[in-house]
Parts: sequence; C-alpha cells; structure tokens
Amino acid sequence: MNFYKVSNLVGNGLILLGAGLCASALMLVISTSANAQQGTRDVLREEVNPKQDEAADPWLGGVWQFGAYGQVESNPYRGADSVDLDPLPLLAYDADRLHIGTDGISVTAWQNEFASLDVLGALRMKPFENGDSEYLRGMKERDMAYEAGIGFTSRLWRGEVGAYYLTDLNDAHDGHELDLTYTIPMDLQNVTFDWGGGVRWQSDKLANYHVGVSGTEVRSDRAVYDADAAFIPHLDVSVTYPITESIVLLGTGGVELLPDSYTDSPLIDDDYVYSIGLGLVYNF
Repeated sequence: MNFYKVSNLVGNGLILLGAGLCASALMLVISTSANAQQGTRDVLREEVNPKQDEAADPWLGGVWQFGAYGQVESNPYRGADSVDLDPLPLLAYDADRLHIGTDGISVTAWQNEFASLDVLGALRMKPFENGDSEYLRGMKERDMAYEAGIGFTSRLWRGEVGAYYLTDLNDAHDGHELDLTYTIPMDLQNVTFDWGGGVRWQSDKLANYHVGVSGTEVRSDRAVYDADAAFIPHLDVSVTYPITESIVLLGTGGVELLPDSYTDSPLIDDDYVYSIGLGLVYNF
C-alpha cells in the first residue's frame, strides 16, 4: 500500500472521528426527543442529501450537512408555557450507509433496492424540568436517556413503510419504544412533500418516565399515578425545497394524539401535541 492510499485512509478516519466527536458534543447540549431525531434524520437522509454516485464509497463517499433548524412544539404539561421553542444547530456527515449528526446516528447494516435495516443511536431529552411550572415542582428530576435500537424501511405500494425500535441504555427509564409509520412522497415542481402517519408504542416504564407520579412525588393536588403502556397515533409532514444545488430549505410539521395513559395523568392538561419546524441546510 503506497503512501497516498495510507494518507487517504488516515484522513478519512480523522474526518469520521471528528464528525462523531462534534456530533456527540452537540447532541449532549441541544438534542431533541428520540422521535424528533428520527424524523429529522429521515428528512436529511432522504430529501436533503443529494443522490450519491453509485460508484461512491457507501461509507466515506458522503457529504457534510450544516445548518440551523428551529421547532415550535406545544407543551401538554400542566401549568407550563403553552409552547416551547427549540433552536437546533444541524451538523451531520451523511453517506449511503452511514449518518452521524446532531439528529442521531444511523448505520445501514443491510440493504437492497427495496429495503434496508439500520442500527440506530439517539438521545431522549428530559420530558420536563421542575422549573417549567409551579405544578411540576417537587417532581423527581428525570435523566436524559441514551437509546439504541434498529430501524427497518421498505417500499410498499406508492410509499414506504418504516419501523424502528429503541431501548434505554443508561437506566434513565428502563423502557422501550416501537414505531410504525407509512409515508407517501409527492413532488410539486421543485418542492417535495412527504406525508406520513403511524402509531408509536411505549412500554409502561417509558410512559411513566413521561407522565407518572410516584409516592415520593405526591402532594395535596397531585395524586399517585402509574401509567400503562401507551399507543400514540401521529401524523407527520415534511417539505423540502432546493434553493441552490447546495442549499435546501426544509419544513416539518406533526401532531400526536395522546392516549388515556397520558391524559389520565395529573401532569397532563392537553390531549394532543403539535409541532412546526423550519430549517436551512447547506451540503458540501
């Protein structure tokens, strides 16, 4: 192996190491929920990233993505502000079989022209802070969850069916999440729309992480509450518009319908959560 090839391998290795370190650091500071990460990652990979040459290296023949993304999301917790504004810097390295970024990590373990199987990594931020409202004071501080799992996508009829499974790695909630979504793309001139809907299942431990009240958290106006496993229907849409060959404008929106397992909790005031996001991404 000559010096040129060795230097290329070393350089590519340093690029990936740097991407991983930068992404991990940013994720620790500004990551959104695991589900939001999954949706943003799908948009970045499928719509924002330009199609790669088939001859390109599936691991190192990708592009860098840099930009900013802001999301407004309704807050269903009792006494809290009605909406939260979440600004999120976007930084990612995206290749055919590898994605590392502030929106999560995805490694394609297997794929063909019809389907793919990915190994996933994500962060789940705390569902609430004690200081979000007077009513939440005295609740036990939730820990941020490090999660890993698998994802599967396959073509089906006019769209794509996708599923992912995530489980807790650091005992933040000891729970599990499974999501099944069907998405249909639609092109209108240079604008690409992706309409989707599905259902998310959360184990009872994960649901309690979000809305449970333990015996040590009880007070006169806040009773003990032990949540059951929850099925959460959701509708989602993403829109991408290429401003130039390298700059893409993206928008996202969605609504989740909270089940009885959530709405019966004394912590919850609303029976739905909606979100709207807008971002600008530069590929290089």
